[in-house]
Amino acid sequence: MTGGSRVCMGLREPMADPFPLYLPSEARRLFQSESLLRRFAQAAHFNGGSRLLEVHASLGGLALARALNCTLTVIEPDAKVAETLKERARLAGIGDKVTWLQQPLSTVSFGEKKFDGIFSLGRVAGHPEQLARTFRPWLDEKGRLALTYVMAVGRAPSKTALESWSERLGRPIRSPRDTLMSLEPEGFEPEIVETLGDPELDDFYREVEAALVKQPAETEAVKAVKAEIVVHRAQQGKAGATYGVIVARRKEPGEKPPVSRDGG
Repeated sequence: MTGGSRVCMGLREPMADPFPLYLPSEARRLFQSESLLRRFAQAAHFNGGSRLLEVHASLGGLALARALNCTLTVIEPDAKVAETLKERARLAGIGDKVTWLQQPLSTVSFGEKKFDGIFSLGRVAGHPEQLARTFRPWLDEKGRLALTYVMAVGRAPSKTALESWSERLGRPIRSPRDTLMSLEPEGFEPEIVETLGDPELDDFYREVEAALVKQPAETEAVKAVKAEIVVHRAQQGKAGATYGVIVARRKEPGEKPPVSRDGG
C-alpha cells in the first residue's frame, strides 16, 4: 500500500491510504485498560465538567465518560460500531452524555478550545503530527491529546517489519520516543508513551485473525491486515514493530518548560 494525498480539514497533506487502519469490528480494541484510562484522566485533571472527544468509538471512551460523569463527543463513521456502542452507552446510563457524529473525521470541524481532551485509543486514525495539527485548535489550554500509532521497537528492529510498515503508512516508522516527540513541534508538551509487548501483540493478532475469518469479502483492507499478521509471525516472537499510545498536553507559545513532567 502506498502513500497518497488527502484533503483534511481544508488542507491537503500527504496521508497513507486509507486511514484509519482497518481492523474488523469484532476484534478487541487495544489500550482500553482501566489503568491507562485512569492515568490519562489524572494527568489531564479531567472531572465531571470535562468535555471529551473520541475519534472512533470504543468501550474505553464510554468507561471514561461514565467514570467521570462528563460529556463525550464521538466521531464514528462505521454504522455497525456506532449502533452497538450507542446501546452500550444507554445501558451504562450515559446515553444523554454522549453525542454521536456518524461521519468520517475529514468531514468534521469544531470551534476553538471546544474540548479538554481528544483521544483515539486502539485505532490508528492518522499520522500523529498531522492529527495534532488538526486537533490542537480544538483543545482548550492544557488540554490532553492521546493517539495510537505504530512504532519501531527493539535494539535491532526487523528490516522486513520496518519496510512493510513504511509501505503501508507511507513513511518510515520511528521509535516510541521519537514518535512521542514528534508532537512537540506541533505545540504539545510530550508526556506519556506506552507500547504493546510481544505477548500482548501475539494475543491481539490471534484475536484479529479469528475475527477476519468472519469477514464476508477479501477486500484490500482485509488483505493488508493478513499481511501484517504474516510479517509479525515471521519475527518468531520478537516484534520489530508494535502498536503504542502517546499522550501530550497542549502547550502555549512562549510557555516555559515545566520543572518536572508531573501532569502540571
